[in-house]
Amino acid sequence: MTLSVLIIIITAIALFITMLNGFVINKNRNWIISFLQAFSGVFFIISGFVKAVDPLGTTYKMEDYFHAFSKHLLNTPFKFLDSLWYFLADEAVYFALFMILLELVVGFFLLIGSQRRLTAWVFFILVFFFAILTGFTYLTGYVPAEATFFEFGKWGNWVEGQMEVSDCGCFGDFLKLEPFTSFVKDVFLFIPALVFLFFHKKEYQWWTPTIRTIVSSAFILLMAAFAFYNTWVNIPIFDFRPFKEGVDVKTTKAIEEEAMSNIEVLGYHLTNSLSGEEVELTMEEYLKDYKSYPKADWTFEQIKTEPTMKTTKISEFVINGIDNEDMSQAMLDDESYNLWVISPIIEPTNSSVEEVIEVDTSYRIDSSLVRNIWVKDTIEDIQERKLEVEVYQWPADILAKYKEKVLPAASVMHELGLNTYVAIGGASSTAANDFGKDWPTWIHLGTADAILLKTIIRSNPGFLLVKNGVIIRKWHFNSFDTNELRQIIKKTD
Repeated sequence: MTLSVLIIIITAIALFITMLNGFVINKNRNWIISFLQAFSGVFFIISGFVKAVDPLGTTYKMEDYFHAFSKHLLNTPFKFLDSLWYFLADEAVYFALFMILLELVVGFFLLIGSQRRLTAWVFFILVFFFAILTGFTYLTGYVPAEATFFEFGKWGNWVEGQMEVSDCGCFGDFLKLEPFTSFVKDVFLFIPALVFLFFHKKEYQWWTPTIRTIVSSAFILLMAAFAFYNTWVNIPIFDFRPFKEGVDVKTTKAIEEEAMSNIEVLGYHLTNSLSGEEVELTMEEYLKDYKSYPKADWTFEQIKTEPTMKTTKISEFVINGIDNEDMSQAMLDDESYNLWVISPIIEPTNSSVEEVIEVDTSYRIDSSLVRNIWVKDTIEDIQERKLEVEVYQWPADILAKYKEKVLPAASVMHELGLNTYVAIGGASSTAANDFGKDWPTWIHLGTADAILLKTIIRSNPGFLLVKNGVIIRKWHFNSFDTNELRQIIKKTD
């Protein structure tokens, strides 16, 4: 799905509704306003629905925005808002749910013509808010890592990797939009937003006020329950992310890595740090004249060929074992059924350094001559060492979840002669080792980037049944059952 295709679909639906209003139910008061009303309503409903499918995805995106605001406003007159950004980041899931439901309600109200004046103002405010987010996201591409947004003198060339948020999240994972494209989309939406502000009385209305209230209330309750279910009860009903059931992670990763390795550097884009002069050189020209562009005076940006395919988060699938081995490769190469337990965030609530005594016992053989006979004695050598060990405290609810389902599931897999891999994010390898110190040695434990693990599954922890790198089944913690796990393995083995 592309934005162009989606707009064509929404336009077709809006035209159908406009024709229905004009020729069948005679509700049109103005054909153009009627079309804009239907188009904007359907647009917001679709945009809100695909986010309601996966509210945690919007939550993570809002966390990124709030942290970016904190960073870029810290040295400005708005630094007093810093505590607000941290509060909103901590409560981002509720903010995300509110924004998703508000978008759905505004879209639905536009579609049926309910509360026209209020809806027009809220629609305008939302479009303005979204334009600020997408515009800010795109412009941070001009801001080097060592600078902040309002230090305009330090702005340089636009670099995609400098953007604080990689995409706006306007359509969740259903449709990824580049920030500039999304900003243009929001600017376009200002047209109907302004029309509604001044001409809302010419919008069509379906049914009577009472029926509109009843239907709207039912819609709000249904969407709220739907978003709640996809947030806390189960994994999203529709999975738009790369790690969905049926995906061959092993093969896809290999193909994406090959595509990335085939990228060629064609030359360099150089910018003089003092004068701002910009120069583009082919690789041949650069190798010939590179001494004329000392790195002290020039910044370098590679000009590369485009990859033969668009990469996904699968190419970043890296799980490091607590002994620094590549556990991800072992997971993908495991040809039998294997269970992945994914915990995107496991952070200790507290840690302290304690002094412990470690006893080293060694033995040596000593010989002595007794009455002309050599006698061997075993001598025990005991040495004590004082060590400082970091001791961690873990959230009680996480420990309870692992005791309730993770360890029993690992036991079932071990009983069947199969492997269990646990990957956690948010903790160091030392902390992860402490977390699993009492586990059986046959449970493979590793750490990974939290964003990667959040992409794999929206549950903490979540479960994936995998075979030879192919995802067979995914479970939220709430829906996982060891009996079902055993039955699937035995049924398809």
